[in-house]
Amino acid sequence: MGNYKSRPALACADEIKKRISEGYVLIRSRLNDESRTRVECLNPLQAACFHGEDIQAFRALLTDAQINLDVKSSPKELSLIHLICIGTSSSQEQCDKIICLLDRCGDDDARRRSLLHNTTRSGFSPLHIAIYKNDKRVVEKLLKAGADPNVFRETVPPPLHLAAMIGNVDIIDALVKNGADLHKPDFAQFSALHCATYFGHDTAVRALLLSGAEPNASGAVHDRPLHIAASKTQFTIVNILLQGGADPSLTDDEGNTTLHFAAKVGHSNIINLLLKKCENKRELVMQANIYGDTPMHTACYTGRLDAAKQILAAAGSTILNKENMFSETPFLAACTAGKNTELIAFLLRQPGANPNYQGKDGHTALHSACYHGNIRVVEYLLNNGADQSLTARAVENPLTQGTLPPENGYPTITSTMFALTRLDSGGSIGDSSRSSTHSIADEQTPILWAYERGHDEIVAMLKRHANKRMDSDVCSEYSSGDSSYTPLPSPIGRLRSITKEKADILLLRANLKRVCHLALPDIDLLNVIGSGSFGKVYEGVYKGKTVAVKRYKAVAFGSKTEVDMFCREVSILCRLKHPNVIAFVGACLDDPSQFAIVTEFIAGGSLYRLLHVEKRVFEMMLKLCIAVDVARGMRYLHELTVEPVIHRDLNSHNILLHSNGRAVVADFGESRFMAHHEEDNLTKQPGNLRWMAPEVFTQSCRYDHKVDVFSYALVIWEIHAAELPFSSLKPAAAAAEMAYKKSRPELPTSATPQFPAHVLKMVKNAWNPNPDMRPDFCQILNELEPHIIPDDQRNFNVGDSRGIDGMDRMSATYDTEEEAEFSVDQMNTVSRLKSQWEQQSNGPGNNVAPCLNNAKPNLLSPKRQTIDNLRTRLDNHGYVSHAARSINAVKSAVQLRDSLILARSSNVAARQSVFKEPDEQIVGNFTNMVTPRNSVNAGTDSEDADDCGMLESRPNNGSVETLTAS
Repeated sequence: MGNYKSRPALACADEIKKRISEGYVLIRSRLNDESRTRVECLNPLQAACFHGEDIQAFRALLTDAQINLDVKSSPKELSLIHLICIGTSSSQEQCDKIICLLDRCGDDDARRRSLLHNTTRSGFSPLHIAIYKNDKRVVEKLLKAGADPNVFRETVPPPLHLAAMIGNVDIIDALVKNGADLHKPDFAQFSALHCATYFGHDTAVRALLLSGAEPNASGAVHDRPLHIAASKTQFTIVNILLQGGADPSLTDDEGNTTLHFAAKVGHSNIINLLLKKCENKRELVMQANIYGDTPMHTACYTGRLDAAKQILAAAGSTILNKENMFSETPFLAACTAGKNTELIAFLLRQPGANPNYQGKDGHTALHSACYHGNIRVVEYLLNNGADQSLTARAVENPLTQGTLPPENGYPTITSTMFALTRLDSGGSIGDSSRSSTHSIADEQTPILWAYERGHDEIVAMLKRHANKRMDSDVCSEYSSGDSSYTPLPSPIGRLRSITKEKADILLLRANLKRVCHLALPDIDLLNVIGSGSFGKVYEGVYKGKTVAVKRYKAVAFGSKTEVDMFCREVSILCRLKHPNVIAFVGACLDDPSQFAIVTEFIAGGSLYRLLHVEKRVFEMMLKLCIAVDVARGMRYLHELTVEPVIHRDLNSHNILLHSNGRAVVADFGESRFMAHHEEDNLTKQPGNLRWMAPEVFTQSCRYDHKVDVFSYALVIWEIHAAELPFSSLKPAAAAAEMAYKKSRPELPTSATPQFPAHVLKMVKNAWNPNPDMRPDFCQILNELEPHIIPDDQRNFNVGDSRGIDGMDRMSATYDTEEEAEFSVDQMNTVSRLKSQWEQQSNGPGNNVAPCLNNAKPNLLSPKRQTIDNLRTRLDNHGYVSHAARSINAVKSAVQLRDSLILARSSNVAARQSVFKEPDEQIVGNFTNMVTPRNSVNAGTDSEDADDCGMLESRPNNGSVETLTAS
C-alpha cells in the first residue's frame, strides 16, 4: 500500500506521449523549413531544377560535360532532385526533370542511387519531400526509379509513416505496392497504423487495415492504436479498429485498458461502444491498472460525471468501495481532483455513501480536498457532514527520500512543522507522555494537511467551521482533533503570497500604460480627506489639476492583502472610462512604501455625507438624476466594458457628486472582473454590510452581478427616504435582517410625493430576494430615464464640500460607516479628551454660541457648532456610541470641575491653570464653547501627544483624574 501523498502527478505513459507529440511537431517544422530555399543562392542548373522552365532548356543544361550532378545548395544541403520536388514546376514537369537527371547518369547505378537517396541536413530524402508535398505522381516516379520505401533514420520517420501522417490513401497504396513495411516502427516505436490513428485520419486507418496492418500493434509502452484513438476521442477510428479486430482489454505498461482512456476523456459514445463490443463487460470495468485505479477511479480523477454514471451502471455499487494503492475510493478520488462538485454530490447520493469514509491510511475525502487546495470541495464536504477531527497516518514518501532526508523517520518539512507546533501549543502534541512519532503518525487532521501545503484559506475556513459547532470552546485558534495549533499565515502560504504579490506588481507595471505611471514626489499632497484600513486619501495637485490620491500604507509583501487589493483596483480602474465612473489618472508603483492610486477629484463629496452629515434635502429631479447617473455607471461596468466588472460595494459612501450634481461610482477595492469572479466567490463578505445583498451575506450560493442591483435599490431608497436603511440597527444586524428575515426598509403601499410610482416599482423589483428576478441596469434605465430632464438642461448646484468643512469629505467613500464623522482619535481618558476640547475651544477669535440659533441649516461652519450638536451627530443611527459616551463624560467632568472650583475658592486659580493658558480667563460652562475650525480633525497624533504631555507635567491637585477619583 502506497502513501497518498506520494502519488505522482503525471503517469509515465503520459510523459512518453508528450515527448512523442513534441517529436512529430519537430518533424513537421523541419519539413516545412526544408521545403523552402533562397533562389538567389542557386546556380543556373539548380535554378532550372527549381523553376518551371522549358524542359528542352533544362536538357540543354545537362549536356554540359563539366556539370556536377552531386552539387547541393547551402545551407540546407538540397540536391538537384530535392530542388525539383520542392520547386514551382507542375507535377508532370517535375517527373520529366527527374527522368532527365537519371538519364544523365547513364549506366552508373551508383550515381543514380546517390541522386535518389541523397538527404538534406535534417535527413530527408527526395521521397520524403515528395510525400510531404502530397504529390502522388512524383512519388510513383521516384519509387519506379528505385527510391527505397523503407528508408529510416532515428530522427526521420519511414515514408509510409509520413504518408499516414498526412492521410493520403493513394500514396499509402503506392508505398505498400512497392514493398513498404506495414509494421516497421519509427523513432517512437509507432507503426504506420499508430501514426494514422494519432493524427486522426480514419481513411488512412481503414486503408492500412485493408493492406494487412496489425490492429493490436504495440508502441514503446505497449500502447495500442485503440488506446490512442480512445484518448483522442476519435469515435470513428475506434469503431474501425474494433471492426478490424482490435482487442479493448489489452493494456499498456501501466495496466490501462482502452476503457481507462475513454473514461479519462469522458467520451460517452466510446464507452458505450467498448462496453457493447467487449464480451466480458464486468471484467473490463473492474480491471485496475498498476496503481489500483479502475476506470471509475480514472473518471473521478478527471471529473467526468457522465462517464462515472455509465461505468457505475455497468459495474454495480461494489466498485465504489474499491481502493487503489493510495487508499482512495472513487469518491475520495473525485475530492482529490476537485474538478466537479456535481460528481461528488452524485457519489454521495449513492446508497451507503459516507462522507467520512477512511481509507487504509486513515485519510478521508476532506483530507484529500485540503491537501490539494480544493476550497469549494472542502466547503461542500463541511456542509454535508464531513468530520474534520478524523486523523490520517503519515507514511514516509518514497519518492522524496533521495531529495529530502528524513528526520526521526519522517520528512524534514513535517518534522520541522511539528517541532514548531509543539513549541507553540500546550495540547496533546506537546504532551511529554506522547512521543513525536505518535504525534506525527496519528494526529494528521485535514487542517494539518492544508497547513502543510500552504492553503491558508482552507485552514481559516476549517477554523471558522469548527467555531460554528455548538460544542466548540473558546480555543478558536485550535484545530479539531487533538488541538494542533496552526498559526496563519503558514510558512508556505506566506512564501506563496510574497511570490504572487511581487508577480502581480511586475505584471501591473508591464501592462499599465506609460502615461499612467506616476511618481508620488510629482504630486503636491494637500489635505487628508479620508482614511481607512488601507491608508489615507489626500487632496492633491498633479500638473496643475486637483486630484484625489489614495495612498496605501507601507506594508511588507505577504503581510496582508493590501498589495492584492491595490493591484486589483488599479487593473480595474485603468480599463474604465465613463462619465459616471470615477476617472483614473494614474498609479504610483515604484516603491511599496509609496503605492498610491490617483483619480479625479470630486468636489461635491460623497452622497452619504450630503444626506446624513450635512442633512441636505434634494429636490425630486436631482434624486432621479442621481439614480440615473449611478445606473448608467453600473450598466457600463456590467455590460459595456471589454471586461465586465462586479462592483460588490455599491453604497452611498462610494457614490460621489460633482458640484453640478453629476454622480459617479467610485472605490473599486472590492470589485472583481466577472471572468475572474468564480475563484473569489467563497471569500469573506466584501463591502459594507448595511447595503449587502442577502446571497453575499449568507454565502449560500454563487452570486453574480445582481448583487449590485440589490445594493443599488437600497441606495435609491436611502436617497428618497433621506435616512440609512435600518438606521436603528447596526450594519451586521441590518444585513442579517434582510438576509434571514427577508425584511426590507419600509415603503409606502402606493405612490407618494416622496416615492413616485416608477421609483416604488423599480425598488421593489431590484431588492427581490431571488437574484434572477432582479432587473438588469439596462431595464432600470428604461424605467427611470423617461422621468428626468435631458443632461444638457441640468442646472443643479450641490456646491463644493471644501467650502463647508475644512476637510473635504469626498473620501467618505473610503471610510467605513462605523467610523465616527467626528474623530476623537481614540482618547482613552476623560482628562485627555477634556484637555483637547478645551484647548481647541480656546483658540483666538472664537465666540460663544448664541448666534447659532440664527444660523441657516446646512451652512454652519464647524467653528459655530457646539459640543452638543457634535454629540448629536455622533449619536445618530447608533453606530458611534463609544465616541458619544466619551463626549458625555467630558461634559460631566467639566461640570464637576466647575462645582469644585466654586467650593474651593482659595484654589480656583491653580485649578483653572490646568485647563487654560495662564493669561486667559474662561467663564461659564465649557459645553457652551464653540469648536474652532480645526476641531473636527481632532488634531494630529503629534498634537495629541503634546496635549497629554502638558497635562502630565502639571500639578495633579486640579486634574480631572484627581477629581473623578474623589
